[in-house]
Amino acid sequence: MPPKKKKAGGDPGNGEKIFKNLCSGCHSLSAHSTGPALGGLPGEYIASGEGFDYSNALQAKATLKWTDGNLDKWLASPAGFIPGNAMAFAGIASMKDRSDLIAYLKA
Repeated sequence: MPPKKKKAGGDPGNGEKIFKNLCSGCHSLSAHSTGPALGGLPGEYIASGEGFDYSNALQAKATLKWTDGNLDKWLASPAGFIPGNAMAFAGIASMKDRSDLIAYLKA
């Protein structure tokens, strides 16, 4: 019998802690603030949240979706993934923390 594959994904409980510590100063899940609301973000098109004024850099990527891979690239380095965006955040170095945060956003 072949070995069981490890289920992909992170820990949404830890992701919630990361969200509260690193994201909640500018974002919530339900309402726009300094940054756009992030509830329901995974799977949506970039810069598609109605009622938020996205930077030109993000609007230029509006044909892409927030896939797990794109979210990971964004969370690792927003300026590296979409140069010229308005988010003043250096990124999250830990792959595990990014995976946990993505799991929380998808929960």
